Amino acid sequence: MKTLGRLLLSAVLAFVTSLIVAGLFLPVYGIFEGGPYNCLNDGVATCLSGIPLSALIYGPLFSIAGTVIGTPIFMVILAFRD
Repeated sequence: MKTLGRLLLSAVLAFVTSLIVAGLFLPVYGIFEGGPYNCLNDGVATCLSGIPLSALIYGPLFSIAGTVIGTPIFMVILAFRD
């Protein structure tokens, strides 16, 4: 039962983390590549407006890949805590 709890917690943590990364992808990418969502030139409001768009565009891809890759990683981290 303890392992099942860790698995469920790891899957939820991986899914939430991947959605956060998907939301921050375009603003951070814009800083390095100088795209249309560049926080350094246009200010914080442009960054905040790019987060929902980034989550909509990259959310499905990042959530699937992040959950598949992140769940075992979080499982290992939670197992080493005990």
